[in-house]
Amino acid sequence: MIQRIQTVFLFLATVFAGVLFFVPIAAFEHAGDLMRLTIFSVQNQVDAQYFSGIYTLPLLLLTILLVALPLVTIFLFKKRELQLKLSSLNVLLNALFCFLIFVYYASNIQKTLGVETISYLFGSYIPLINIILSILAMRWIKKDIELIKSVDRLR
Repeated sequence: MIQRIQTVFLFLATVFAGVLFFVPIAAFEHAGDLMRLTIFSVQNQVDAQYFSGIYTLPLLLLTILLVALPLVTIFLFKKRELQLKLSSLNVLLNALFCFLIFVYYASNIQKTLGVETISYLFGSYIPLINIILSILAMRWIKKDIELIKSVDRLR
């Protein structure tokens, strides 16, 4: 299990998704105040005031899925076809996370708060890193499947 390279890729995807709990996703400048978007809320950095009207619960739930899915996939090493499907689902969920950040939340915060500038921070690029890691894991899972099929043909 641990000697397989796809396990390393899936573990790294889990770790990067876990980092989302601790890093901000984006920073916004509004009337001289600096606000930041995390998976928990949008808050002002100066007085830690939370802005209602912008709900980040979908980001939180999606992040929990992004942490759990690759971790579960690691332990399904005997079911390679299912591993491949779960890795594909992980790519889809990471793409959904990117869509939510770059399209939905960025435009929603701009409209709601009248933000002048948006700075995307490290947290917004984590799903892109996870997509790459999941695709690499899928590649190696496919190679394992092909290897098993070729050995079965020889028997």
